[in-house]
Amino acid sequence: MIKIKLLGPLVVRRSGVDVTPSAPKLRRVLAALVLNANMLVSVDQLFEELWENRPPPSALTTMQTYIYQLRRRLDLGTEPPPTQPAEPILMTRVGGYELRLDDLQVVDVHRFDRLVTQGRAEMDGGELEKAAQTLGEALATWRGPALVDVTLGRRLSVWTTQLEERRKAALERRFSALLQLGHHHGVVDELGGAMHDYPTHEGFAGQLMLALHRCGRRPEALDVFRRIRRQLVDELGLEPSAAVQRLHQAILADDPQLTGLPRPRVTTSVNRSVVPAQLPPGIPDFIGRDVCLKQVAELLGASSRTGAAFPVIEVHGPPGIGKSTFALQAAHQARSRFPDGQFYVDMSGSASGDIRLEEVLTASLRSCGLPRDDLPTSVDELSRTFRTWTADRRVLMVVDDVVGAEWLRPLLPGGSGCAVISTNRYRHDGLPGAHHISLPTMTMDEALRMLGNIAGEWRVEDEGEAVKALIRVCGLLPLAVRGVAARLASRPGWPASRLLDRVCRDESMLLDLTAGPSDLIGTVDVGYRSLPEPYRRALRVIVTEHWQRFGARELAALLGARIQDAEVLIENLVDMHLLEEVPSPHPLGGPPSARCPAEPRYVVPRLNALALRSIIGAETDEDRPGSTLPPSAAWHFRRSILPLSAHSA
Repeated sequence: MIKIKLLGPLVVRRSGVDVTPSAPKLRRVLAALVLNANMLVSVDQLFEELWENRPPPSALTTMQTYIYQLRRRLDLGTEPPPTQPAEPILMTRVGGYELRLDDLQVVDVHRFDRLVTQGRAEMDGGELEKAAQTLGEALATWRGPALVDVTLGRRLSVWTTQLEERRKAALERRFSALLQLGHHHGVVDELGGAMHDYPTHEGFAGQLMLALHRCGRRPEALDVFRRIRRQLVDELGLEPSAAVQRLHQAILADDPQLTGLPRPRVTTSVNRSVVPAQLPPGIPDFIGRDVCLKQVAELLGASSRTGAAFPVIEVHGPPGIGKSTFALQAAHQARSRFPDGQFYVDMSGSASGDIRLEEVLTASLRSCGLPRDDLPTSVDELSRTFRTWTADRRVLMVVDDVVGAEWLRPLLPGGSGCAVISTNRYRHDGLPGAHHISLPTMTMDEALRMLGNIAGEWRVEDEGEAVKALIRVCGLLPLAVRGVAARLASRPGWPASRLLDRVCRDESMLLDLTAGPSDLIGTVDVGYRSLPEPYRRALRVIVTEHWQRFGARELAALLGARIQDAEVLIENLVDMHLLEEVPSPHPLGGPPSARCPAEPRYVVPRLNALALRSIIGAETDEDRPGSTLPPSAAWHFRRSILPLSAHSA
């Protein structure tokens, strides 16, 4: 059994034996993984934590070594067994690592959060004695400042600051419960210590003033006000809050209401009539996708008729195929099935760390009418609160641009009458039991209808051949077709043949044709920037060599890698929709056979390659740390891609 402590010095014990790593950077990697347990921690996030914006050329190899050492020292597995494991495992995932903990209570941070949530609920229910005891147990898990003996990078510094704020909030709630119980004599010394540690904390100052006043020590209570006022003015240029000033005036006037127990806490009631309606507007001229839309409608309808577990529908497809537009169209058509609310979450910033699940869940719960002050702070507790709120409701959750299942799992609602529609950046790593819908390119008829709706039907009728040629240049990709149509609509004097001629002479013009808020280069860029550096490096090689078709052997030879490693890299890029497999003729001219199978061939879709060349051409050296291709030693490249494959470190 393993126990991990972060609230104070870092301590890891397995079966009672101290196995805490001693190397400073190894401790930072472990802390980052533990604080993000059951979630992907990307290689780039770990690089930022360890080396800020300047990772060394050997960063990937060094990171592999750290992961190997953690697994060996902490006796962590690499893959989950068929049954749910009781012990933690450190999994290698595409783009990074995940520390899988089935029991989060082995980490003191999660025990603290659970006890604080329990204490808050007891306090709201009027069980003040229990609340004070529970909150005291929560605070007892702290043995000093969080990660006090770990050198902190930017991300760990943010996390420890958040943990300290949660500690102060729990401490203030416990003091409040004790004061309401009339234990002002017993709490004065503790409040004095809190004021010493946090001299500008107005909550502690007000509670100390009230406790001193009730103990008959009015002069000292007034002196506390003078001290915090001086501290706030000198350090921050601020006067005390209105609440603290009112308390000061009440003590000066010896207000009799202060001598007894304060008024009972009034619990904020939740407005049960609140119905979240967060879906962005759909596209009025949405065209096609009838088969896929019917499939979604049948899945949602079958669930409501049978009472089965709610459906999770994952939408897949390459950049520009219209996943987000399709998901919103399907959600708007199904709104009437979910009268208790529709949620929308944009997860496009999750890979870069710009979005945190705590913030997403807090925002969703606030839209349900739950006050922020009454919400827990950990992902696990927030997720449970969201499942509780949705347990007896029919709500629809739309989650756009999901990187992996670990980002979707905490957002799942709790009721069988609910449903989830997600658009997935990668083809693999979905939720068990999810329904997968892969969007195809448009048909020519659908593309003609879209262009006619936007640019005018007369274009299709009068310039049919030129319009069809434009659509073929766009590869029947909805985003590109919409961009071409928007340009023709803004140039009514242009014949379609003029735009066709310009695009044929300079295909890069397609990258500048916007379709509403999106354009092709921006859509591809989001996926490219979220990739770890070895994958970006391989794509740079592929697109700058202008390969039409290639196999694992060619890529392995150019990168100095083993064929097996090149195959792993290619398959992951296929799953990311940045490569696609194409039919390959048999090398001897005949059909492939079991004895002599044809080697798979791959290609970067033409418009994706166009966008990638533009993105790569605009990169600077700072955009691509360690961008120089590794030497031809196979081990160097193999170690650089292993954290991104299914192999263990």
